[in-house]
Amino acid sequence: MTIPYDFPPFPGFRPEALDFLRALKQHNRREWFKPRKAIYEDEVRWPMQCLVADVGRELARLGLPLRGDPEQGLFRIYRDTRFSKDKRPYKTHIGAVLSRTGSRRDLGVVYIHVEPGASFLGAGFWKPEATFLRRWRQKLVQESEAFLDIVRQLQAHGLLLETDTALKRMPRGFEEAARSPVAEYLCWNSFLVSQDVPDEAVLRPEFAQTVLRFAEIVLPLLEFGWDAADT
Repeated sequence: MTIPYDFPPFPGFRPEALDFLRALKQHNRREWFKPRKAIYEDEVRWPMQCLVADVGRELARLGLPLRGDPEQGLFRIYRDTRFSKDKRPYKTHIGAVLSRTGSRRDLGVVYIHVEPGASFLGAGFWKPEATFLRRWRQKLVQESEAFLDIVRQLQAHGLLLETDTALKRMPRGFEEAARSPVAEYLCWNSFLVSQDVPDEAVLRPEFAQTVLRFAEIVLPLLEFGWDAADT
């Protein structure tokens, strides 16, 4: 996949981007959005594409195994309402990923979320499939000290490894690891790191460097999971 480089350096989101997303939250209807779609494209989507391309260029320059693709890495603004009771048609944020191929469908990503009052950077593995979880857990048992060192390094940067769901007992096949130093992590179903970002930070060009630095810090966690997936 060739990374599109025809985007200028990230200029920072303008205040109009956050204003638009705030208004969309109040007027989440097609008849409101459609005549204002050009505002979304210019003020929200285009700066995010610039950000992903800008960070992607720096990742490539540093030789890091993450890519930023301004087309494949962005999530759509449209919500999938087919099986949801919530029929609001639009997301009130914009999200994008950095991943091994640049695609948002990759396993193990850096996630960029811009939303008024709730922007953040995230990374890790969210509810991966059972085959990956088993390989991950096997690697945890085999390389427990290496994993715990990754956790300590994240903590040194003020980042906590967390999960959204966990098993109440040891997973099948790992009962003998109940006294292992990684026993708690063996019960986790997700492995996530996040960093809150204030509104004023996304308005500055330096936000690209914040994303790049976050990606560098969380990369060992991602590589640990990729190694498990590839074995």
